[in-house]
Amino acid sequence: MADLPNRNELFQVGRRSITISADRRRINPATVDVAGSDLNLLIGAGSLMGETIVARLASCLAGLFIDTSFNDKLDRLAFDRFGLTRKSAAPATVDLTFTRPLPGVPTPGVYPAGSLVQTPQGTQFSLDADVVFGNFTTTVSSARATATVAGTSANVAANIITQFSTPPFDPTLTITNPQGAAGGAESENDTEFKGRIRDFFPSVRRGVLSALSFGARTVPGVSVATAIELTNTFGPDIVPAAIVQLIIADANGGASPGLIQRVKDALLDYRALGIPVFVIGGNVLYQNIEWTLAFQPGIDTTQAREDVRSVTVAVAQLLPPGATLFRSSLIAAAKTVPGVIINDASLIEPAGDVIPSSVQDLLRINPAGVSFV
Repeated sequence: MADLPNRNELFQVGRRSITISADRRRINPATVDVAGSDLNLLIGAGSLMGETIVARLASCLAGLFIDTSFNDKLDRLAFDRFGLTRKSAAPATVDLTFTRPLPGVPTPGVYPAGSLVQTPQGTQFSLDADVVFGNFTTTVSSARATATVAGTSANVAANIITQFSTPPFDPTLTITNPQGAAGGAESENDTEFKGRIRDFFPSVRRGVLSALSFGARTVPGVSVATAIELTNTFGPDIVPAAIVQLIIADANGGASPGLIQRVKDALLDYRALGIPVFVIGGNVLYQNIEWTLAFQPGIDTTQAREDVRSVTVAVAQLLPPGATLFRSSLIAAAKTVPGVIINDASLIEPAGDVIPSSVQDLLRINPAGVSFV
C-alpha cells in the first residue's frame, strides 16, 4: 500500500490549495507554514483525518488479496471467492485393544461408550462405542476412541494408552493402543489456510462427482446432470468399483445419442484418467398435477389458470435425476401468480412429495398434465 498518501503528503496537498487559490487580500498563504497558526492547525488536522481514512482504505484493500489478508479478513475472502472455510481444531482418534486372562468363571460385561482411558501423562480418550465381552472373550481389538481435547498433543505414540480413567467392569482388564493416535490438529493458521486457498484453482478440475456433473453441464443442451459412483459390497465394507455413472438430460428430460457423445467428449477435461464414466440418459416420468383455484375479484381467470400452468411446469423443468418433486415448491410457485388465492388445500394432486424410485428417474410435468377443478 506504498502508493497511498501519508499525512505529510496530504498536508502538502492542502498547502498547495491554500497557496494557489487563497485570496491574498484576506489570507497570507505563508501563514500555513507558521507552526501553531490557525491555518497551519486547520490543514494539519485535515491531513491527520485524511491519513486515518487512507489507513481504513488500506485495510479494506488488504482484505481483497490472499497475501495481505489475515484472520477474519482472510476468512471472508476465502469464503466469498472460493467457498472455502478455515479448518477448525480436530481431535485425534485411536484404535484400542482390550485384553484379560481367560476367566475361571464366565464374566460377560460391557465397557460402555463414553468411558475414559488415558496415557500416564493424563491425555484422555473417550470410547466411541461399547466394548462388549462375552462369557469367554479375552480380547477385543479395534475399539475406536477419540481424544477428549482437540489438538496435536493427543497424537500419542503406540502402546502408551494403558490406564483406565473410568473403572472397567472386570479388574483384570488391560488396555493398550497397538498404533499411535492420529488426526489431532490445531486450528488452521493463516499460512496453512493460504496454501490451501492457492491450491483451489489448480485442483478445481478433478474427477470428483461434482466436477463430472459440472463438466457435463458445460455441454450445450445439457440442463441437468448427476454423477453416481458405483460400488461393490465386500462383507461389511463398501468399496468403489472404479466406475462412474453420469445421468444427463436436456430441459425436457431427453438425452439423444449425439448429446451423450458430446458429453463424453467434454468429460476428457474433467474425469480422472483411467476411470470410465458411463453417460446415460435419464428415465423421464411425467407427474400429473391437479389444482383447485380461487381468484381475487376483477382478474382474468382464464389467463391466471394458464399462468399457474406455466409456473407448475417450470418447477420440475430443471430437477436433476433422482430429485424429489416437493408439494411446497409447487404451492410456492403458484403463489407468484397475481390474483390467484393459493393455500395448501389448493393442490389436490399430488397428495404428498413425489420421490423417484431410482436415481435415473427424472420427474417432469407436461403442460397437458396440469388440470383444474
